[in-house]
Amino acid sequence: MEATEEIVRAAGNEIFEVARMFEDCKAYLEQRGILQWDESYPNKEYFESASSDENLFVLKEDGKIVGAMVLDEWQTPEWEGADWTEVGGNPLILHSFCVHPDVQGKGYGKKMLQFAEDFTKGQNYPALRLDAYSGNKSAVAFYQKRGYRKAGEVVLEGKPEGHETYFCFEKLF
Repeated sequence: MEATEEIVRAAGNEIFEVARMFEDCKAYLEQRGILQWDESYPNKEYFESASSDENLFVLKEDGKIVGAMVLDEWQTPEWEGADWTEVGGNPLILHSFCVHPDVQGKGYGKKMLQFAEDFTKGQNYPALRLDAYSGNKSAVAFYQKRGYRKAGEVVLEGKPEGHETYFCFEKLF
């Protein structure tokens, strides 16, 4: 029997499950030497805030959360140095994009990114922007393969030493 999948806004009572999934993803990345997340981001309070603003989306497989992302207009100040395309209006920003390691390779990341792109277009945003840790080669290749333009490199304050360089990506609509 095929799994049922859906991407929906997270409910307030799902925050603990989302935070636990991110902890699993963080541990998986750290085992591979990828230190893109720390104790302060993303965390339970961040997800609570995103959920209360209706900006936290989850991918469910047979009712279980296996992916999450935040879509909002907030841009980190370090992004000022990127070579973004001039667009009319605010772009939508993709944050905290994650698929649980147990289900990676099933195409869920592609489905979630497609949802984010469709949401961007449906809400009349001119662009979808994001950053990816430069040392996460699979994430960088994923965005490039999906047609995202590299808009530069930024150094994000507060990241572990040697893991501060992030690539900025955008896709125009």
